Amino acid sequence: MANNRVELLGHLGGDPKIIEKDGKSFIALSVATADAYPVKEGEETVWKERETVWHDVLVFKPITMNYARDLKKGDRVRLTGELSYRSFDDTNGKKRKEATIFGTYIEKVQYEKQERLDYDFPPQE
Repeated sequence: MANNRVELLGHLGGDPKIIEKDGKSFIALSVATADAYPVKEGEETVWKERETVWHDVLVFKPITMNYARDLKKGDRVRLTGELSYRSFDDTNGKKRKEATIFGTYIEKVQYEKQERLDYDFPPQE
């Protein structure tokens, strides 16, 4: 048996975008994730962040869409979904693949006291 499931814990890079296409609506989200790890510098430990990774998420499920509409840029979210790849030719005619997550569940997550609150995600390119 195979399972295609993705779980992200990250921050929204912008407000949710409601998109209408062919008489149906869905929501597009951009979610930033980044890990940090402790490094000893002299007598103190500092946190070093890895590169921010941006994820494109589409939400079609009505109950999930209702919740996603209320989210705002910067909100910390946990989401689950399925990973999908789309092939296309770029403007130079070169074959490319693009990953998209089809979100099936999303929730806003509050910080716990011991967590770092100073993440500063660079802007999405």
